[in-house]
Amino acid sequence: MNTLPIHPPEAVQIGTSCFSFAVMDGRTVYFSNMEPFDFHDEDDRPAMLLRAARLAESGVRRADIQAAFGIGRSTLKRAVNKLRDRGEAAFHEPRQGRGTSVITGEAADAANRLLATGMSGSAVARELGVSAATLNHNRRRGFIGAAAGERPQAEPEPAEADDATTVPEDADEAGPSPDGLLGRSDRDRRDRAAPMGRGARDSAGRVAASTGAMTEAQPRFEEPLSAVAGGGVLAALPALLKEGLLEHAGRFLSLPKGYYGLTSTLLMLAFLFMARMRSPEALRHEAPGERGAVLGLDRCPEAKTLRRKIGALASDPQRVRDWQDALAKAWIADAPDVCATLSVDGHVKVYTGRKGRLPKHFVSRQKLCLPASTGYWVNALGGRPLLCLHKDLDPTMTHALEHDVLPALEKLGLPGPDAPDLVKDEAAEPALTLVFDREGWSPPLFGRLARRGIAVITWHKGFGGDPWPEGEFRTVRAPLHGPGGTGGVEVRLAERRIRLGKGPEVRQIRRLLDSGRQVPLVTTDMHAPMERVAGALFSRWSQENFFKYM
Repeated sequence: MNTLPIHPPEAVQIGTSCFSFAVMDGRTVYFSNMEPFDFHDEDDRPAMLLRAARLAESGVRRADIQAAFGIGRSTLKRAVNKLRDRGEAAFHEPRQGRGTSVITGEAADAANRLLATGMSGSAVARELGVSAATLNHNRRRGFIGAAAGERPQAEPEPAEADDATTVPEDADEAGPSPDGLLGRSDRDRRDRAAPMGRGARDSAGRVAASTGAMTEAQPRFEEPLSAVAGGGVLAALPALLKEGLLEHAGRFLSLPKGYYGLTSTLLMLAFLFMARMRSPEALRHEAPGERGAVLGLDRCPEAKTLRRKIGALASDPQRVRDWQDALAKAWIADAPDVCATLSVDGHVKVYTGRKGRLPKHFVSRQKLCLPASTGYWVNALGGRPLLCLHKDLDPTMTHALEHDVLPALEKLGLPGPDAPDLVKDEAAEPALTLVFDREGWSPPLFGRLARRGIAVITWHKGFGGDPWPEGEFRTVRAPLHGPGGTGGVEVRLAERRIRLGKGPEVRQIRRLLDSGRQVPLVTTDMHAPMERVAGALFSRWSQENFFKYM
């Protein structure tokens, strides 16, 4: 059976509704059952959003409207709310600009002169015609004020006529300070005048990179960074180099020839993390010349360029894992005693985007199953990172300890081929001690680990025993390990030996709190002092802080 069409052949149908639209002679024409009923200019986006909001209010599925017009869910939602709250006239109002966000050029010079006279920030903002928030933002970032290095010097005393000096005509122009430092405004003007784009002053280097004559541009920290926003991250550069960031990366990772090579890419990522910038997209809101000065180049890469570099580095996962193993082996070789006791924790990172599909994991802090990725982190006492294993599917920690963490540690030489059987030889010292929380509770697993020379320290899960007499507890000083060193805290501890139902014999150590509550932990290390065992478990806060601040 043949049916008559309800949409013009060139029109875009909006879902299964009777509505459609087509672009004709520079206009967007809307149809209902083949009949045109509305139109607007092709480039008139507010008018398009108004029609989309009308269709949504008339009952057309929003998902169909988004697919047809190519707009996002939030955009359509804002358009519908605008139509409901302010009516159709709101879509025809002239769009107001954001105003000034960065004060540069003559405005910055004027602000510096007014601030130097002792005028308040709000008065300077009124004088310049900007908001007080904008002025304070520029002062905090060092674009204006004392941090910008551009305060004018005090005016000299009037000279006698015969000692008069000729004042240059351009004396009011902002220039380098007497010590040779460029101010924020001067660097901004210099970057704007770059011949190959904002901040791209190294024309010869970029031409050489485009022709393949240069492998990569080497960072050269020649410009003083005292007035550059975020320049303090360079204080960590010696530590990064000492930890082997660049030394070991060149053995396993590589990038195609280009202006931004392996060195600048890894340094850029490290500096982003230290500046609390969690994504390359944050570079869209930064001055490229300022970030480039921190990197030792004329400007930093764009967000899309950095993403391409990251994709190229991650294209071979095995080489990335080899690099990770090389770094871990170097850290163990530098401090073998530090790695005798390791903390293991599972860290769930929730994914809130809509571009990828991740399996759902249980997020304990929200009591929900949400799309997320899981990483099992192995840190030395004090929060020093050693190893990270990312898992797409979230196994239990008991499974991950035995089938993921231990094989990775064995590749690094831990616990070693000479590890004793702690079950048969109770007098033997453990070759390795793992510290984890209740999620890893499994008495049978404790026994299997003990046979491989590995002791465990964890909280006693599901404990419901009778309290011990307070006379058994004694006050000791438990060592607490943190990033700044080892401290201590006085606690009241007592211990007994117990046998777990399906596991080995363990030491149960209880801490007596001021409230009278007794908190138990267990360990298969039969020789370590109980204060050292308790301190290792109490020091897990340093690993939690690492997750929070890394």
